[in-house]
Amino acid sequence: MTGPAASPETQQLLELLAVVTSFTDEPSAVQAAAERAAQALEAEVAAVVLDDEVVAAVGFPAGRTQTEDLLAIARGERDWIEVPGLAKCQAIVSRWSGTHPGRLIIARWGSEPFSVEERNLVRGMGRLMELTLTVLRTLEAEHRMRRESERQAAENARLLRSLREQQRLQLQVSVIQRAISRRDPLQQILETITAAAQDLLGDEIVGLWIRDHGAPDRATLLAAVGLDVLGLPSVPLADAGAAGEAMRRNQVVTLSGYERAAPVIRELTGGRLHASMAAPVHESGEVSGGLLVASYDPERRYQEPEADTLRTFAQNVSLALTDARTFEKMNRAVHDTLTGLAGRGLFMDQVAEQLARGEEAALLFIDLDGFKSVNDTLGHAAGDELLAIAAQRITSQLRPSDIAGRFGGDEFTVLLTSLSDARAATTVASRIIRALSDPIRVAGRSLNVGASVGIAMTLPDLPEPVDLLRRADMAMYQAKRNGRGRYEVFTQEAVSRDSQQRRSDPSQFRWGSSLG
Repeated sequence: MTGPAASPETQQLLELLAVVTSFTDEPSAVQAAAERAAQALEAEVAAVVLDDEVVAAVGFPAGRTQTEDLLAIARGERDWIEVPGLAKCQAIVSRWSGTHPGRLIIARWGSEPFSVEERNLVRGMGRLMELTLTVLRTLEAEHRMRRESERQAAENARLLRSLREQQRLQLQVSVIQRAISRRDPLQQILETITAAAQDLLGDEIVGLWIRDHGAPDRATLLAAVGLDVLGLPSVPLADAGAAGEAMRRNQVVTLSGYERAAPVIRELTGGRLHASMAAPVHESGEVSGGLLVASYDPERRYQEPEADTLRTFAQNVSLALTDARTFEKMNRAVHDTLTGLAGRGLFMDQVAEQLARGEEAALLFIDLDGFKSVNDTLGHAAGDELLAIAAQRITSQLRPSDIAGRFGGDEFTVLLTSLSDARAATTVASRIIRALSDPIRVAGRSLNVGASVGIAMTLPDLPEPVDLLRRADMAMYQAKRNGRGRYEVFTQEAVSRDSQQRRSDPSQFRWGSSLG
């Protein structure tokens, strides 16, 4: 059993509904509705007006829609439109209100008016258009909200990744800066930075190029991840690829293509390199190198956040280089340039610190016995070589906690800390004397020099470093008078003997002048 057949008007509405709901976007649905309405009513013109704007029209040549006439009909100012070639066409309008009021306009040529059924059909089409547009706009709003939600979710995920990357970067930078503050070996710090850059940026190659001292137009690959840099010679900046460009321009540089890579890297990577980026490195404000990252990935494209990350690592390289050079200059200022031992001022400061702690210690004053003859016969260059070797032999007999210094000329000083008694000091003095008594080869000759050592122990009533040094000097002088190549420990009896010696022969008294 079947139901009654649908009326022609209902069938037309159903067909219109099927047409407009086959589209998911409003412009296409509105245009299809106008075309279908014109076809259903055998009309020459059909148009849809939304918010006082003609959004769809059929029956006009391309680009020649009679917009003003259609808007006049929509406003109820006329019920006809004159179409070129057809004279006047009578028009009817179906209106709907709501948040987006609209009009469906149908115009047909001929003298026969629209029937009641046709007018009802046009009104039904208008209501159908209102309903359809409401649904489409609701769906579009939902889609827009979904897209915005997805966009926001993607942005949140990106921000989360960025936050995690920043946290990783801060952790890496913290490790690097602690190493700098501890003054770990410079090469070790630079290798830590290149490894951290590789871990964070994920590229296969990281390299640190440093300009050669004395040849600023050349650079050496000083540290790297993914490359064997041992023994590699320096190259002109033009051959250092992106790193050379970063040094030349003093800015971050990105290069694409294997052929533009540094020749040495092209050779080491066997043609697999596809992209590279480098940031300049500075030392005391001057460009001194370039930090490079490079990838084998053909699709690799470096973005600004990655450039910022590379800049951060390059800045830490700059900090490490500047700190190391500054410390080196300071070190040279307070250390003897020939032997590397503490200079007079630094040594006396360290003696003062030890006396302030009140712990038992001993000061050794060492004088080479045959140095003057070497200087006189072989020259100052041989004398300097002898002093450097003597310094090495002295420090070889000390513990890490002990402090050695060059006091001037052929005089050396040693501060022994954390001693159990005076015998521990004499044991060290004996070792130093034996070490210096072995032949020393200088200027192609084997020389026998030897040394005399004076020892002074700290006492609670001896707070001044100069007093302790004076006693050690007096004891050393006593060792020389007693036959050289030996040590003497300062005692009050030594003071008495020294006083007698001064009275009998003032020219032999030497420690006062040596202390200035």
